[in-house]
Amino acid sequence: MERFSTNQNRNRLFIHLFGGASVIHLLLPLMADFPMATYSPLFGLASYIVLLVLQTVKYNERKIQILVLLFMNLYVFILNFEALSAVTVIYFAIPIIASALYYDTLPIIALGVLTAIETFLLAFVFDELSDRASVHYVHLSLFVFILCILLLTTLHSLYFSRIWSQLEQQNESMEKALISKEGYLQLFFETAKDAFAVFDTDNKIIAINPAFEELYGWTLEECIGQSISLVPPEKSEEAAVRTLQVQKGESFSLLETVDAKKDGTRFHAQITLSPITDEAGNVVATSVISRDISYQKEAERLIVQAEKMKLAGEIAAGVAHEVRNPMTVISGFVQMMHNDLDHPYKDYTKLIQSELERINLIISEFLVLSKPQASEAKRISLRQTLEDIFVLFGPELNRQGIDFIKHWEQDDFNVRAADHQLKQVLINLIKNSIDAIERQGEITLVIENFDDGFVSLRIRDNGVGIPEEVMARIFEPFYTTKATGTGLGLIISQKIIREHGGSLEIDSQEGNGTTATILLPKA
Repeated sequence: MERFSTNQNRNRLFIHLFGGASVIHLLLPLMADFPMATYSPLFGLASYIVLLVLQTVKYNERKIQILVLLFMNLYVFILNFEALSAVTVIYFAIPIIASALYYDTLPIIALGVLTAIETFLLAFVFDELSDRASVHYVHLSLFVFILCILLLTTLHSLYFSRIWSQLEQQNESMEKALISKEGYLQLFFETAKDAFAVFDTDNKIIAINPAFEELYGWTLEECIGQSISLVPPEKSEEAAVRTLQVQKGESFSLLETVDAKKDGTRFHAQITLSPITDEAGNVVATSVISRDISYQKEAERLIVQAEKMKLAGEIAAGVAHEVRNPMTVISGFVQMMHNDLDHPYKDYTKLIQSELERINLIISEFLVLSKPQASEAKRISLRQTLEDIFVLFGPELNRQGIDFIKHWEQDDFNVRAADHQLKQVLINLIKNSIDAIERQGEITLVIENFDDGFVSLRIRDNGVGIPEEVMARIFEPFYTTKATGTGLGLIISQKIIREHGGSLEIDSQEGNGTTATILLPKA
């Protein structure tokens, strides 16, 4: 622990002991049958308040230390003017003992000189040491003096015992670590951007740098001498195997994995694990260098998705030209055959016509990916658009026993959008909600104002939800979990909303339903 932090803790302890002693001293007249001091405990309380204020405003700790010792000394000096007996001069020892507990020589010398001067003044100038009091007063003074010394030293020992234990563990670990290769300490410089940690052979932390504290959320005091898990529970076995391998002398360079912070948050990490050996080649410690690559992973995912979008657009342009022409011919002949009264295979031609329409729908979805779609945007009523959707899904909702609940913050909202494209988005999302409800359930639609001139539409269902591994891929082209899906519904919906200047987000947990949130700019 740094000297600054130790002195800060010591100041806090002595300030509270000083304040507590002043309060007890002020209450002593209620328990004694002889006159007691008044001005010295009042001075002590005033000093306690001043010291508390200075520590609250983060005043210089070294100066607070000097003030604590000085106020203690002045307290005793004032006390000797009010005391009934010269025995109270022994209380000058208390601030000297307190200064000794700071392990600082200069304050001890200064207080020694000051105490000698004050004792001389009390004895030969003010003649305050010639008074004689009752034996009871002397006994009480000696008892309180011994009690003060015991409290001061005992509480100091208890207060700093854990800190000494940490320091001893750190020193013991550092003694082992200092035997290792020259130069490894240079890795742990304070300005490093990567997170550094060193573990001893018992997998307890020897040292960390500030970047480690910032990345993982563990402080230096929490880590030193402790065995802390830096991985999610499901990866603990894999991490334990790696640790054993490193302790046997193996290394792992730029390994991509998933680590966990103190609060449980997971992130993609790139780690390098290396053994630290002594001159004989024995592993005495291990080092871990970590880097958060979550942004890099997200960028890679977006690049892959952009490539897929580009490919989908290229496919769409070719499909529209190469497939629709022969499909038109096929569809025409199938219709002629179906309309022939003597045709014996009407069921087959009807099925063929249905499948041709489905192929045409898929091609239409491809075309949405091939070019911008928001050029026909105009001012439309959101309520009217949604009412049309409710009419469309009404029979299906009734058939499956699904309640559709609507909450409007105000009567209507006007947005600027292409009506048919907005309907396509809402149909996709509501259809997904219906498919997610296995039995009777409910779908809730909440429409309300949002910041910066946007209106928010939240479609919430209490269906089966989306597993975590599927959530990571819901906006990938051609990815679907449905037997008859194309994997284009959500990505097309997202593209349409973005081209209208808004955003579409999906939030879901397996077993807890799904919420789709659309933000659209108001007209």
